[in-house]
Parts: sequence; C-alpha cells; structure tokens
Amino acid sequence: MASNIFDLFTSPPAEQILTIILILVLTYSVVRVYRSIITRIAGTVPSGLIVSLQQIGTWSIRIFGAFYILNTLNVNILLLVALLSLGGLAMIVAYRNILADMAASQFVSTFQPFKVGEWIEVQDYYGRVIERNLIQTKILTPDNEIVIIPNSTLLRRSVINRTRSGALRIQIPVAVSAEIDLAKIQDQLLHIAEDVKVDLLPDTTPQVRVTQVTPQETRLVLLIQIANPAKRDQIISEVQKKFYELLSKRN
Repeated sequence: MASNIFDLFTSPPAEQILTIILILVLTYSVVRVYRSIITRIAGTVPSGLIVSLQQIGTWSIRIFGAFYILNTLNVNILLLVALLSLGGLAMIVAYRNILADMAASQFVSTFQPFKVGEWIEVQDYYGRVIERNLIQTKILTPDNEIVIIPNSTLLRRSVINRTRSGALRIQIPVAVSAEIDLAKIQDQLLHIAEDVKVDLLPDTTPQVRVTQVTPQETRLVLLIQIANPAKRDQIISEVQKKFYELLSKRN
C-alpha cells in the first residue's frame, strides 16, 4: 500500500502538478517582491510611471511563469514566444523616450552638472532647480512658472550653471535716437547702475557697449554682474524703466 502511494506522487502527472504549483507560488512571490521594490523608489519617479512600471513588470513575470508551466506540460510555445518578442519590441519602441530620459538621469547623477536649489539655464529656459527624478527635471523661473525639462534634453543641450559661476552676468539692452549724445547716454546708464549697486557683485565694474548704429537709432547694452540670479529679470526691468523715464524727462 505504501509503495502504491509513493508511486502515485512520483508518477509523471503528479510531478507536473507539483512543478506547476511550485511555479505558481514562485511567480506570486516574485510579483510581490517586484511591486515592493517599485513602491520603495516611488519618491524618485512620477506616480503615473510607477503604475505603468508595476503593471508592465507584473505581467512580464506572470508571462514567464506561464511559459514555464506550458513547458512543463510539453506544449510548443515557439509561436507564443515569437509573438511576445514582437510585443516586447513594440513596447520598447513606444517607451523609447522614457528609457532615454532614465538613462540620461544616470549621467546627470554621475557627473552632477547641477543640484536641486541651483540656478541653471537650458535652451531658452532659466530658473532654479526644484526637483529632479528619473524622467524629468523641474525648474522654477523668476516669474514663478514651473518648466518641466526631459532629462534627455539635458544631454543634448548645453546646461549653464549660474549658481556655481559665482555671479550672473546680464546684458540690459536699450535703444536711443541717433541724434542723442552717446557719451551722455553712457554716463546715464552707469549712473543708473550705481543705483542698483546693492544687487551687484562686489568689486565689479558696470560697462556700456554699443551694439548697433543706424541713421535712425543707436543700440547699447549695459553689462553688469549680479550676486543673486533670482533677481535677473527684476533688475533688467528696473534699469530699463529708470533709463527710459530719465530719457523722457530729458526730451
């Protein structure tokens, strides 16, 4: 009788059933561990991407488990593997931008061209870095606008770190009639620069340069270096306002 029971549990069908049960338990455990790991990194990944990663990873693990079960049952899975391979390739193509952003995030973390809290300039965007995750970097502009920059853009474009340079050099353009004495205009611009001296970097000297001269007008720029990059737009607006008010009184 004991011999018959032993034969029952060592027969091929019984071995297949035990193997299938083991695969199901192992698949369930791996899914739980995977979802736990994804949840732990949720702080560095957007919430929408967390859900997608959990769904994609969970179904991928379950599919591999199903492969093993079918293989245990001696089912030909070649066609199924081919179809799933095509599906995986299509998924990689669909998520190629996200994958590129995640890869770029690793380069940014390694070389650290900037940190959260520093002021950077990328393309036409300028602001303070307030967040960086695996997919994107967020900056807050002086106008309190949040700009979201994909991490892959940080590798393709030049990134200027205004904080680490110690100061921000800004150009304040003005235009005047060609009939006005340039020497007096330059003196007025330098005088206005003295009014905002509290915001300038110590031991720096404002400069005035002529950029364009036409029969109708002359264009100049006032070059100054400020200590606080956050006040760039405010200082430019203040200097231009004072200059044109002074110019209107002169006329």
